[in-house]
Amino acid sequence: MFVTKFGVLALIAAGAQSASAISLSSKCQTTLAGLVVSSEASCLNAGSLVGLVVAGKNTSLVSPINTWLTGLCSRGACTNETLANVVSNVTAGCQSDLEEYNITATSAQLTALAQEYYPTARKVACLADTSNNNKTLCVTETLTNVQPYTGTITTSNVGDLVSQIAAGDYPNVPSNVTCTNCTKAAFDVVHGAFPSLFDDSVNSTITGQCGASFIDGAEPSSITETASTAIASNSSSGALAAVPAGAVLGVALASLVTVFSAFAVVA
Repeated sequence: MFVTKFGVLALIAAGAQSASAISLSSKCQTTLAGLVVSSEASCLNAGSLVGLVVAGKNTSLVSPINTWLTGLCSRGACTNETLANVVSNVTAGCQSDLEEYNITATSAQLTALAQEYYPTARKVACLADTSNNNKTLCVTETLTNVQPYTGTITTSNVGDLVSQIAAGDYPNVPSNVTCTNCTKAAFDVVHGAFPSLFDDSVNSTITGQCGASFIDGAEPSSITETASTAIASNSSSGALAAVPAGAVLGVALASLVTVFSAFAVVA
């Protein structure tokens, strides 16, 4: 679960790991490369994830992630039409690859999920902490704070972290790192959008770690929302231009999985 189980870490790690670990068909590679350079998908700011690809194996991924999210939050939100077009192109170009990874949902089903969860995932990703006379994205702050306990989050160790988290074996991080104003604000956003996700058992687990005040609904005064309230314009008919995969393939892989993993934060 996001607030206490390092959902942000899993999200970032999954995207970074996928840039180097997933083998995709040439058709899917071309589709993803087209997505990265598409003006229609610019609301996802996917192109800036080049930092994930060029970062050294032992270089922290926090800075590239911060750059990506800062740009994403300053851009207008994707429209439902844009999300539908992106999903349609990916499912068409990567159909065999999705089936290989046991993703059998139809394009319509995936589109509905993207359109449902995207606004909340974007809002969470763009929360910022204004304490200490500074404004730091909560994702950046959280990743920075957990690194002393997980080790520097890099392309060389992120795969192990993903596997560990996926298996339910979470890093031993103290509550003063996991139960912060940032994670409380994230909880409030997700709970407000999808209250049915939080039954008594989930709430009990949260309060057991973070205290009853964590779920009282009071918004932390130091947390602000940085997501642009503008709406990005649609700039294409929905068909992405075919481009050579080449150098942008790694960016495409990181972009696609990181962006779409965002929906899993609230799923």
